[in-house]
Amino acid sequence: MIDLTDQVALVTGAARGIGRAVAVSLAEAGAAVVVTDLGRPVEGLTYTLASNDDLAETVRLIRDAGGRAESAYADVRDHTALEAAVRTATDSYGRLDLVVANAGIASWPELTWKATPDQWQTMIDVVLTGTWNTARAAIPAIIAGGRGGSIVFVGSTAAVKPLPTIGHYAAAKYGTVGLLKSLALELAGDSIRVNAVHPGGTGTDMTQNPAAEHWQATATGVGGALELPLPIHRMEAVDVAHAVRWLCSSEARYMTGAELVLDAGATLR
Repeated sequence: MIDLTDQVALVTGAARGIGRAVAVSLAEAGAAVVVTDLGRPVEGLTYTLASNDDLAETVRLIRDAGGRAESAYADVRDHTALEAAVRTATDSYGRLDLVVANAGIASWPELTWKATPDQWQTMIDVVLTGTWNTARAAIPAIIAGGRGGSIVFVGSTAAVKPLPTIGHYAAAKYGTVGLLKSLALELAGDSIRVNAVHPGGTGTDMTQNPAAEHWQATATGVGGALELPLPIHRMEAVDVAHAVRWLCSSEARYMTGAELVLDAGATLR
């Protein structure tokens, strides 16, 4: 069993889906967890984002299982809000060791070059700049702890294999790869590891809504670019959470600057 006892984690986008699964998984391994989410709509999206009640439910699930959890409402586009979330971790539990930058959004233009400027900017702001904001808010606290740590970016197979019409999403996720590799070099001397998990299609509210289903059926073609060699339609969020938990653990103590593709074989085709 992976043991994260005495570790303190910050997980963004944790109100539901992969973020919630990650937070619960880290807590099951003994970590104290601070979970964040936005708790309000993001302009221009065609699916419903998580609510404040959803984030409270993540905390409840962890506490009811005997774990430790606190919440902090934060828009990852707001560095000051993320600094406050980091303070919640250090004030509540005395330190910060683990960070999972999971918060993200999706939108589906007709074609990449027909995306509106707002679609492009919102994607870059949330996915790429939001990941940078999370890292720069958290890194000083991890360094101050003096015993190293682990930062995991939740990426996407869109940063591994091209897919049509969502170039804005792919560009943002590709950007986080460059960021993680630079940070891995910069932080190695402080024993802070920086890695990414690139999930394939995972069953969450972001992928199971009319707009997402329409994109999968039309832009990629049924049985086309998203067809999985393994006989499943989508992975489960807990599968991604287990990979993230492993990268956070001492079992991955020499993994840094790495990209772990978890996609049921989708990028093989």
